[in-house]
Amino acid sequence: MNWFVERGAEPLANYGLTEPIFILWAGIAAVLVGVSIWLDGKLPDLEVAGTKTRHDFMEILRVFTGMSFLLTAYEGALVAPHKEVAGSFGTALLFLQAGIGIMLIANRWILWAGGLILVLHTGVAVNFGIMAALEYAIFIGIAFFLIFNAIKDPKLSARFKPYSVDVLRIWTGISLVALAVGEKLAPSALGQVFVAQYQWNFMQVLGIGFFDDRMFVLAAGMVEAAIGMVLILGTTVRLAVLTLSVMMALSNIVFILQGNNEAALIEFIGHMPIIGVALVLLLLGYGQRLKVTQMPPPHQERNASPGVFSE
Repeated sequence: MNWFVERGAEPLANYGLTEPIFILWAGIAAVLVGVSIWLDGKLPDLEVAGTKTRHDFMEILRVFTGMSFLLTAYEGALVAPHKEVAGSFGTALLFLQAGIGIMLIANRWILWAGGLILVLHTGVAVNFGIMAALEYAIFIGIAFFLIFNAIKDPKLSARFKPYSVDVLRIWTGISLVALAVGEKLAPSALGQVFVAQYQWNFMQVLGIGFFDDRMFVLAAGMVEAAIGMVLILGTTVRLAVLTLSVMMALSNIVFILQGNNEAALIEFIGHMPIIGVALVLLLLGYGQRLKVTQMPPPHQERNASPGVFSE
């Protein structure tokens, strides 16, 4: 929403926490999460792909994140197209982001790149506040994923690498929940303006007249929050990520069909890290350790570790 709607949109009414429609959709989101927990034990365990495939998908995440960092810095923004910065501190962060992007694309000093992403994210929190930092907490997950997989010391690698996918998944879930609250549930004005401006309320096109823009944004926010909670809990991760991937792909396709190629390009650049994360989670699932329905003791190994980035 923030990428395509001018800030300062006219305040539009949110649903109150005690309104029946808000409670209904909150209940639907809770049911979705509950079904995910129940369904997780029913679905068969999928085999982890071979080392080469794992490595290739991890390389996509590295390159996509680097390209997104570099292109976004070129536009004068931090981590996302709308986070424009000014002043000497902001300029320093832009150069830092561009440098990280170059390091990731070149596949050099990955351990340092991961640490610098954490520094960059701290700068985002200083510039734009804690809520904005939480909305892009996915980069914390990417940073730790890079760091845990780039550790060369065998003992440290054996201790931390098994958690690399888990931290990536959990921080991605936190990011989705924060985005749902920050853009669609708490202040819904941006979401409503976006839906009206780009005519995305397909429910009314289907003849469901009572499903106005305010309800559309509420429903979208609750579904996004439910997907985020599923990722945090680690249940039916592949199914949740597949759903998220389809939603992202459809939104980009709609922009293209509407002839809004510039918006489609902005969205693709902004979503490149998310696409990379989605590919990793689709391939590797919830990880090896941190899952609400199955928490094996530290000494118990489940699947083969996801591999190491080469420098």
